[in-house]
Amino acid sequence: MRLRNQLLGGTAIVALLFSGLGAVHATGQSLSGERLTSTGLQRYAQTKAVQNKATVAKIIDITNLRKGPGINYEIVARAVAGESYPILGSEGEWYQIKLSSSSKAYVANWVVDTDATDSGKDSSNNGQKPDKEEQSGGKGEKEMIVKMVATTNLRKGPGLDYEIVTKAREGESFPVIGLVGEWYQVSLPSGGSAYVANWVVNTGEVSQNDSKVYIYHTHNRESWKNVSSSTKGTSYDDPKVNITLVGKQLAQSLEKKGIASLVEATDFAAKLNEQKLSYTKAYAESRKAVDKAIQSHASLTYFFDIHRDADVPRNKTTVVINGKSYARIMFVIGDANPTYKENKKFADALSVLLDKKYPGISRGVLTKSAHQGNAEYNQSVSNGSLLLEFGGVNNTLQENLQTAEAFADVFAEYYKLTQ
Repeated sequence: MRLRNQLLGGTAIVALLFSGLGAVHATGQSLSGERLTSTGLQRYAQTKAVQNKATVAKIIDITNLRKGPGINYEIVARAVAGESYPILGSEGEWYQIKLSSSSKAYVANWVVDTDATDSGKDSSNNGQKPDKEEQSGGKGEKEMIVKMVATTNLRKGPGLDYEIVTKAREGESFPVIGLVGEWYQVSLPSGGSAYVANWVVNTGEVSQNDSKVYIYHTHNRESWKNVSSSTKGTSYDDPKVNITLVGKQLAQSLEKKGIASLVEATDFAAKLNEQKLSYTKAYAESRKAVDKAIQSHASLTYFFDIHRDADVPRNKTTVVINGKSYARIMFVIGDANPTYKENKKFADALSVLLDKKYPGISRGVLTKSAHQGNAEYNQSVSNGSLLLEFGGVNNTLQENLQTAEAFADVFAEYYKLTQ
């Protein structure tokens, strides 16, 4: 269900996306498989000087091998720490390497150590094959996942003595990226990886073409002042022209960028009315839909609950970028979720990326406690679960639709980096 590699922290992602992959040193334990190190830029030049030897790239972290010298090229295989490949050449900061199938791929020089070996020896991955090779055009149709059979701890290393990174809930799924003894290494939606014991999971496979993003609207009839057909106090709602149109636009924009998305169509407002439940029960209703989606779509990784903010002054919820008006986005994190810090890490990273590419479009990340609202917001279902406030009642539908396209644009780049 969590089909990704490791998530970059906000600073490292911004450097990777927008700073030309310079000699940046990314700190922190949970970094991408294509991590930057301060010495990576020098390794190839040093080993080229070794005479009568063939230069070998030894993988130092789980990483993607690509068709060309850059992160925008298609992934043809995945390599894990300890694997080695002969270097055929270099292009910029990327090595061209030989795979065990005699095909070629590229790997970033900041995720390898270089070594020298006798040129007569075949050091291609020590006779092993990477996780996915070009046998099917570089696109593996299935990925292995583990599904929790009970609430359990995910740890920094393969054993009970390692520090707990986070908790996983019964029914939650994660993609497998490695195996050490009786422990699976899995990737986390909020970034990095962790280990889980094989005796608390079931294993399975999901298609890479399955939906990765689930879009829903707990307050699905939220609308805007200029089009709302129902006004009660400070509430502006409409059964047709409402926030669900923004969710549909986001899904369409993501689909165009190759990210399959599932849009929830349930009218939660109608559900509440049918059961004579108060507005405060909306999250309990939407949680039922989220849980159902998880059960039927194990591939789901990210969960976006899209709202619009209340009667906030328009100058606070609107930004003009290159002559185009956008509704600004605020990320809301509830601290009643036991692992809310992981969700916040994800929100922080997206907020930084949004403002980098669309200056001023993010209103930042707001953490709410129980006395400020629901404080859980269905975010305990996954570290990749977020509540997004798109603009406010004083914005327009068109501004929100443009923001949906901008968010899809940035999220797609982020998603590409974490695969």
